[in-house]
Amino acid sequence: MRRILAIVLCVAFIPVAQSVALDASDSLKSGPQVGEMIPGPFHFLNINGTFAGDPHCLVCEYGLRPVVAVFARSVPEEKDPLATLLRKIDDTVANRQAAELRGFAAFLNADYANEDSRKALVGKLENIAKDLKKVILCVGDDKGPEKYNINKDADVTVVLYNKHQVVANFAFAKEKLTDKDVNEIVAAIEKMAPKK
Repeated sequence: MRRILAIVLCVAFIPVAQSVALDASDSLKSGPQVGEMIPGPFHFLNINGTFAGDPHCLVCEYGLRPVVAVFARSVPEEKDPLATLLRKIDDTVANRQAAELRGFAAFLNADYANEDSRKALVGKLENIAKDLKKVILCVGDDKGPEKYNINKDADVTVVLYNKHQVVANFAFAKEKLTDKDVNEIVAAIEKMAPKK
């Protein structure tokens, strides 16, 4: 009788245990997912590059080329993993010009809505842009581009796409991006746009 009761209890707990394991392994989803197409153009204020100081669509400008698109909610300090990621993306884009690799980082920030706080925000981003040769920074409100579905809980979303189709997606909650993640993202970029 005890043996039958033990078996019944074990069988009853298996679905619960599997459910907990599945919930624990679910990752944060943000932005267009692998296999989906980029939702379309958006015109954010460019911080550096040819169109610095003007709203301009980088999705349109880069066309069908391979692109690294970073969507970030926080402005990074110099030693933050996001700052490291931007510098490494910049180096990778510079080293893969033959593959026509392009990159941009769109900052989604509530300070953009207010004229006074916007000036301070743009100033901070201009300081970051000084270290970048190829990656363009742009900024807009905290909702993000329409139809891009940038998760409000994602502090950093990285979307790699080629011919407007997403080939890789990475999303991180606040303070969850690590140096290991940065290296994995760079490896995925190099795979998408190998040296020619």
